[in-house]
Amino acid sequence: MQRTFPLLLALGLLTAPSLHALSLNPFNWFGATSNDSINLASSENQDGAAGLLAVGKVNYEAGKLSAAKRTFKKIIKKYPTSSSTAEALTLRARVYMSKELWAKGFDDLQKVITEHANYEHFDRVIADQFDCATALMEGARGRILWVFPGFKQYGTSAKQFEQIVQNAPYSDYAPLALMNIALVAEDTAEPEDAIDALDRLINYYPQSMLAPDAYYNLAQTYSDLVQGYEYDQGSTRRAISYYEDFLILFPTSNYSGEVEANLKKMENLLASSRLNLGDFYYYFRNNNTAALVFYNETISIEPDSDAAAEARLRIQDIEAGVRPTNKASIIRKLLRAE
Repeated sequence: MQRTFPLLLALGLLTAPSLHALSLNPFNWFGATSNDSINLASSENQDGAAGLLAVGKVNYEAGKLSAAKRTFKKIIKKYPTSSSTAEALTLRARVYMSKELWAKGFDDLQKVITEHANYEHFDRVIADQFDCATALMEGARGRILWVFPGFKQYGTSAKQFEQIVQNAPYSDYAPLALMNIALVAEDTAEPEDAIDALDRLINYYPQSMLAPDAYYNLAQTYSDLVQGYEYDQGSTRRAISYYEDFLILFPTSNYSGEVEANLKKMENLLASSRLNLGDFYYYFRNNNTAALVFYNETISIEPDSDAAAEARLRIQDIEAGVRPTNKASIIRKLLRAE
């Protein structure tokens, strides 16, 4: 034993470097495992997924959608990182779309974008997502338990269009998606969302074929917010601004005549609001200086308006030193008489 111990010690020292190297390489911990075997396993997964995908496509093209969907589900679950999985998700999305399950179809397509960024048919995925969102925008209800009509999903469609803008900001679908967001917002009485979408469209995609419609719809949206000449005229001014921009940027548009008429209407309303303020200072505050400011502004806004004609008469009275009838005192007398 005394002689064998030094021998064993010497053998241990000689083999220590190789043992140390063995311990540091995790592929050597379990014997024959190596990078080559892992790559082989990955290759086997790819082959397995590709084989299933071929079967699924045959069923899909034959109209056996339920069988195809089951096969695609197996691929997605068993081979989540396979290159075949993106195609399986895309085809399963189309199965959902054929059954009017638009939200599920959109979600599968979104997985392709987020989990398979190198998928070669990216444009097709965006186009299918746009179809899903459009169907919901147009009032598609989907099906509950594949039988009963579901609820309309306008809010979901707006979110889907927003996602499309994020997915493909440089595609032709982005300005279309923004316009559809605005249309949905108008239908659901959410003018702030419509204004936001249209504003992004004209700022980010000024060369889009939808730019004229965006300017027009923006002006119309602000016009619809106007309550009357007695109220705040912020929306009126914005409507006027976008109508004017439209006429400058798109002078040959078929909408030019309608825009000019709407612009004149908004200018008349704004002029009436200035006349109303001038009358307040003239009749109720006996402040001719302030009244003249608003009367002159009335004329500047729309010289040919009825409000401008009234403002000119007021200015003549002020310059002639005519004291206005105190409408406030008349009102008080009427109230006392009651």
